[in-house]
Amino acid sequence: MTAMSTKIMYLVDHYAGPQAGTEGQLLKLIQYLDRSRFNPALTVLRTSECVERVPFGCPVRTLELAKLASPNAILKVVSFARSLRREGYRIVHCFLNDVSLIAPPILWMFGIRVVVSRRDMGFWYTKGNLAVLRLVSPFVDRYVANCWAVARVVQKKEWVPSRKISVIYNGLFPRETDSCKSSNEIRPFEVSDERTVVGIVANLKPIKRIDIVIQAVAIVHKHYPGICLLVVGKDGPSKWGSSMREELEQLSRRLEIHDRIIFTGAVDDPSPYINRFDIAVLSSESEGFSNAMLEYMQAGRPTVCTDVGGNPELVQDGKNGFLVSVGDVDALANRLLALLTDSGLAQRVGNAASSTVRSICSHTKMLEEQMLCYDKALSGHQ
Repeated sequence: MTAMSTKIMYLVDHYAGPQAGTEGQLLKLIQYLDRSRFNPALTVLRTSECVERVPFGCPVRTLELAKLASPNAILKVVSFARSLRREGYRIVHCFLNDVSLIAPPILWMFGIRVVVSRRDMGFWYTKGNLAVLRLVSPFVDRYVANCWAVARVVQKKEWVPSRKISVIYNGLFPRETDSCKSSNEIRPFEVSDERTVVGIVANLKPIKRIDIVIQAVAIVHKHYPGICLLVVGKDGPSKWGSSMREELEQLSRRLEIHDRIIFTGAVDDPSPYINRFDIAVLSSESEGFSNAMLEYMQAGRPTVCTDVGGNPELVQDGKNGFLVSVGDVDALANRLLALLTDSGLAQRVGNAASSTVRSICSHTKMLEEQMLCYDKALSGHQ
């Protein structure tokens, strides 16, 4: 820190760990922020086991707010804002969603500038919280969207003028040893050399539509028996509350490819698995700007993904990857077969993917654009 650096507070709902996309980007942003320009700290509404174990490289505090819609929560945020003003903080950057519902007007009252991040296509919007977000938006100085698709959603749904939105793509940071090991270390897996691996990195949630990938692999298996599917991500509840993994395993048994699928469970670092992929897949029905896609493409893996959110901003269909419609099993199977049966095509697509993300998603570019956004918020009229 220098005498001229600006004190900035990052405010988040909770911190689940750096393996999560948003939390991982936040951690790197804090760690790599230019201390000659900005001096960061972090506040979480609710604590987690990981918060105390991650070396953020800055002060960390917890507000212990379990419920936002309460007088106690408002009083705590008022006290928090007062303390920030007293300590000389000039700007707060709100990550995740809950904090952006309550904090901006209170921070504004204490003369603190507010930046809000939006990193998804608004799957969490309800009529109630949209009404609140529209009331809150005049007290936000800048919004940061991680792709143009997200920016359009924020503009349309939250009634935010485009002049207040900065689009900053996620950054690809140098790889380091993970700073928050879970209780499950990366487990070894056995995939024989003669098998061709189609892989997906995604937590097991209905929105990720891993069922579509399984169905596509079942089709491809009839023509390409050496295929296997590697699913990297932790289990979660299905639409009916049961285990998503159990449902996917039942589907694979019905399709008679159960022995061709490997579920790794939760991992701290997906890169060793991605390096074993021959083809990478993302089948989500909703995405903002996927960190999994960035890692696939950084590793030079030919990728097939759904035509949603920020994916078309990364992928030029047929050049550096392939786009398919959500839920289109046949299209996904056809693209997989094309890549499996044409090694030259797979190599060209993978190389082009790597070049794309190196040019538009460098961490230095992301950091400079983020700090420029802070400068704009600080210099604007409140």
